[in-house]
Amino acid sequence: MRMHFLATVLVALPFAAVAQGSGELWEITMSMPGMPAGMMPAQRVCQGDDPERAAQAQKGRDKKDCKVTDRKQSGNRTTISMSCSDGSTMVIDQQFNAARTEFKSTMSLKSKKDGDMTMTQTGRKVGACDAVATRKERDAKMDKMNKEMAAMQAAGAAQQKQFADRQIKQCADAAANMDWRGFGVYGQCRTSKDPNCKSSMEAYDKMSPEIAKSCNARVGEFCKRFQTQEGFLKARGDETIAQACGVTTASIKAAECPKAAKTESLSFLGRYCLAEAKPIAQQNCVGRDYTSKMGGKYNDFCTAYLAQASLEKPPASATDTVKQGVSKGMDKLKGLFGR
Repeated sequence: MRMHFLATVLVALPFAAVAQGSGELWEITMSMPGMPAGMMPAQRVCQGDDPERAAQAQKGRDKKDCKVTDRKQSGNRTTISMSCSDGSTMVIDQQFNAARTEFKSTMSLKSKKDGDMTMTQTGRKVGACDAVATRKERDAKMDKMNKEMAAMQAAGAAQQKQFADRQIKQCADAAANMDWRGFGVYGQCRTSKDPNCKSSMEAYDKMSPEIAKSCNARVGEFCKRFQTQEGFLKARGDETIAQACGVTTASIKAAECPKAAKTESLSFLGRYCLAEAKPIAQQNCVGRDYTSKMGGKYNDFCTAYLAQASLEKPPASATDTVKQGVSKGMDKLKGLFGR
């Protein structure tokens, strides 16, 4: 409310009417208690008879929440009282000198919301001006400012849309490629209680609700696909991802390994299902048959299986033929690769 009064008081003061087509240029200085010197520099205002400006000002006054309740004029002194819809009141007391070349005014505001405030103004006439030309110049400047502001807003909106489109595409690519890191905060913060996560996601949502809507949907797709053999393989069976999706790699293996054994899904079996893969490894990953099949159907399976089997060494008492064969197969692989 205070700033509203400060912005309008320059045009609201009851300057004396001047002849049609002419104007008076006034230099006006404002001050109020507690305001640092120079905070409100003097402003030059053209007051005159501009019919179009007068009509616009009247329309503006008709729309405002504040109305004139009393007006008194005696000689060179004018007093105006105003009341506003929020309960605040304002009194402007203005007095000219005898030659009407200088004036002094006091504006007193009483407001329950903003408190009481008093502002003083002094003015002196510094010359003549063309009120119509001044209004046109001012309107042109305002029009330019409005266009520049609209252009800035449009550019900002375009940048936000570009960012949102990139983020949405990034999440779509992350789901397609089973790349959890591609989800950014929507992956990192899925189960995190870190307040920074919350603020980051709120910032994205404020910028574009579509980002959150799309990325959260893609994360859901990822987690669903992660629990399939194809998705689990592509995401390399990452336990951290499993936890973020609310599952465990052990539970996924328990559900999918029997299926993989029935369909002989070699890639999945060789990497994650040692027990189910054992008979196939015994038959195809040892002896001369294995070396003759290098590069064939079982090459990837055997390589993956033997690598996993070497990590899970049997107890010292276990000396069955299959494990011995697997060990020999591993030795042969090392020889083939020069290790």
